[in-house]
Amino acid sequence: MGRTVRAAGRGLRGVHDWAASAPGTYIWLLVLYVTTYVYLHLDPDRRTSFLKQRSTNIKHLNQNPVEVLTASAVWADGPHLVKFTVMFTLIFAVAERWMGTWRWLSVAVLGHVGATYLSQSLVLLGIKFGTLPVRLRNAVDVGPSYALMAIAGVLFYRFGGPLRWCYLALLGAYVGVPVYVDRDFTSAGHVTSVLIGLACYELVKDLPRWNAPTLRLSGRLSGRILYKSPER
Repeated sequence: MGRTVRAAGRGLRGVHDWAASAPGTYIWLLVLYVTTYVYLHLDPDRRTSFLKQRSTNIKHLNQNPVEVLTASAVWADGPHLVKFTVMFTLIFAVAERWMGTWRWLSVAVLGHVGATYLSQSLVLLGIKFGTLPVRLRNAVDVGPSYALMAIAGVLFYRFGGPLRWCYLALLGAYVGVPVYVDRDFTSAGHVTSVLIGLACYELVKDLPRWNAPTLRLSGRLSGRILYKSPER
């Protein structure tokens, strides 16, 4: 019993230390928990109209851009807390610990704002040329996914060697396939967010990179396995 309690105590301290090292990530996640609770306790008939008022659609970007750009980042159109908790921990927290809070937040804001305006510009063009319905001027468009994908993009520079290209290929597939399958403005926004993150090299060029340990066989050294330690 005593061992279990001590192990639990160490686990809780580990969780606390991890969260404390990425305060912006977990404050943002906490706000999402609160807003999701509010959303789920709304009358189902009111939910869509409620989110539209906080959406970065064409209508509201013209009327009150700062308000909706802020609000849309902390609301979601459903109970996605498990997904958000995982993605915030694997993407936001890792990046914030590496970049520091202010650089992390700068890239997140650039991705959120830049991808929003690009995606809604595509919607506006689609409406103008008759390829998209006019009702999309007031579509629901909320959530932190553009910020997440911008941070995922800048994390490319966290890796060194071949590992970074494997990461980029996986990330490209993750955001690229939906563009072909769904062909909607959200998918286009995710691709834009990743590109914005990749464009933020100057913000992180002085930060350390991580190379995975590699094993190398050399015939000249009688088949001994050599270990190459990661660069820090």
